[in-house]
Amino acid sequence: ASHVADEYNILNEPLHGILIPTCLFVVGVGILTYLSGDYRLVLTLPIFLGFLTYKWIRSYKRKQSLYQDKWTPLELVDQTLISKNTAIYRFNLKTHLESLNIPVGYHVAVRCMIDGQEEVRFYNPINPKFDQGHLDIIVKSYAEGKVSKYFASLVPGEFVEFRGPIGLLNYAPNSSREIGIVVGGSGITPALQILNEIITTPEDLTKVSLIYCNDTENDILLRDELDEMNEKYPYLDIHYVVRYPQHPETWTGDVGLITKEIMQKYLPDSSSENRLFICGPEAMDSLVLRYSRELGWEHGEETSGDDQVFVF
Repeated sequence: ASHVADEYNILNEPLHGILIPTCLFVVGVGILTYLSGDYRLVLTLPIFLGFLTYKWIRSYKRKQSLYQDKWTPLELVDQTLISKNTAIYRFNLKTHLESLNIPVGYHVAVRCMIDGQEEVRFYNPINPKFDQGHLDIIVKSYAEGKVSKYFASLVPGEFVEFRGPIGLLNYAPNSSREIGIVVGGSGITPALQILNEIITTPEDLTKVSLIYCNDTENDILLRDELDEMNEKYPYLDIHYVVRYPQHPETWTGDVGLITKEIMQKYLPDSSSENRLFICGPEAMDSLVLRYSRELGWEHGEETSGDDQVFVF
């Protein structure tokens, strides 16, 4: 954050970069004309208009950081480790006043060149919609992961190309009575988008039940933030499931893999007024989908944004 603050310059903002110089110029010309009585100073107007046009073109080019049809390089400014193999990467947007306001459940595409080959991956930004000036994504490193290793090698000041937002999910406040969410590992990111959207929309009274599955307690990403949400938001219930508790004597969550019984215990029923969202490793997604069918949730082979059961 300090790096961003050090480089902040109000004249770099599109609005201020035009208005402030314009006002100063007009006031200056007016004062000089009044004091000197020399109205030839108005001949400076063409210069002024050229300058204004130049600034407008520059600000227009900087007004948006993400496009669905083209790639934009964004600068990495910070990297924060949140587990032994997972980090949050923060990228500067083109201006400090810009908010991405990415639709709930949508992701961004990331493109990088590795060993001469183009690699593209997709990540859900975790920024609350009102955040300005940056984009945050969570990247988990894998032993055979080309792109995750590439991210781990990045240093502040380097650029990565982004495109988006991309997605299918349709969500509107109070469009469901209750939402059940089952996620595993870094699949928490689209769930965070949903939680942030609901929590920052006072009129949205949707009840949310979240089951978050991991191997150990240390693999639970952003647990402090999730626990704070769980404590402060009355319509949210978060339940942790770990496969191998490191401290069984103090662990109060569920133990093992996700089961139909755990889903039945914590999730809302399969009423048409409710929805179920799923995001995790492929094996977990398949298991949760099978259990959801057995519990009465309806979903077909084709995915649409209004599905009762939606897999990210």
